[in-house]
Amino acid sequence: LEHAGERGYYFDQQAAWHVIIFCQLCYHYKGTFAGQPFRPEPWQQFFLWVLFGWKRKSDGSRRFRVALLEVARKNGKTFLGAIIGLYLTYADREAGAEVYSVATKKEQAKICHGDAKQIIKKSPALADVFEQLRDNISVEDTSSKFEPLGRDSDSLDGLNVSGAIMDELHAWKRRELWDVIETGTGARFQPLICAITTAGYNRQTVCWEQHIYLQKILSGLIVDDEFFGMIFTLDSEEEFDKESSWIKSNPNLGV
Repeated sequence: LEHAGERGYYFDQQAAWHVIIFCQLCYHYKGTFAGQPFRPEPWQQFFLWVLFGWKRKSDGSRRFRVALLEVARKNGKTFLGAIIGLYLTYADREAGAEVYSVATKKEQAKICHGDAKQIIKKSPALADVFEQLRDNISVEDTSSKFEPLGRDSDSLDGLNVSGAIMDELHAWKRRELWDVIETGTGARFQPLICAITTAGYNRQTVCWEQHIYLQKILSGLIVDDEFFGMIFTLDSEEEFDKESSWIKSNPNLGV
């Protein structure tokens, strides 16, 4: 906030509020909170606030092009990813937006996309905005769509990606799919690739590459003003058995 102006950026609180308010138009569809509006927890608000609030002075587009959220299982990350996908499809007002829930297999990609479909069904404010047909969520007004996509999909050619939710990135053994999505964003005004994942074991993956890259940004070893991320994890393996430390990996603990 102190030095962003010198680097060509500014913070747009209206844009940040816009995505927070959109979240509250989305209703839970399962469990204890079914039928209630989604009210992001503070850590989720921070992730969205920073990701969507920062803009470029040159053209007013979003600052960040890539985001990585790494958090333990059962903290609502796929649900959050589905809402980000819906936001990029509709509230971005991108003409002909192409948003994808992406995973190594299309069936895995359908999990996040399926959350989005159920959210629409349960959310009165969204029901009249989105149309659904099998694996396609669309907005007729802007000719936009939100679809699941896997490495096993029929065709990965000709993608014009405006947004991508990269689900469970730790399970991606190869980086070709990441490269396909990344190169597919070239013609868009403010594309966003948002990777949401748990931690993994394999260090020969694109997830580990992004993890290390983000660590270097956060520690100041490198500067990349277009990459934003948050890693929720223990500070050391010795904390594994300390219940007081679990919230470091599980920000929704107790919610």
